[in-house]
Amino acid sequence: MIPVALIIAGCVNTPKPPPGVVGEYRPINQPDFSPPSTLIPRVFDFKYKGDPEMALFALKEIQTQLMVMPPEGTKQSANLVNVDLRQVTLDKALYELGKAGRGSFEIIYRNDPVNNRDFAYVRYPNAR
Repeated sequence: MIPVALIIAGCVNTPKPPPGVVGEYRPINQPDFSPPSTLIPRVFDFKYKGDPEMALFALKEIQTQLMVMPPEGTKQSANLVNVDLRQVTLDKALYELGKAGRGSFEIIYRNDPVNNRDFAYVRYPNAR
């Protein structure tokens, strides 16, 4: 008889459940779908022949943290890039792409290590 009285007395002293959420759902934190930096290869092979702007997009397929920005200036002639790179890092690959421009364009590169992002775009010489 005493155990039943203790159980009933214990149920009386339990706290009320917290109030429910009321109103429309508004997400605050959006998930980041970029792959973890451990899955991005630091050293890779890159072979490409074609337009320099499209070369950046081809490089983005390998290095997913690379954000390709719109080009600066206007293209004066058909510039082609032909690179066959083995065991390079991202900055070295972008340097070699810019070197292949031979003055008709340059590759501008900015690293953002805090957010694990890299930014690159093509700048043509007539851009001011």
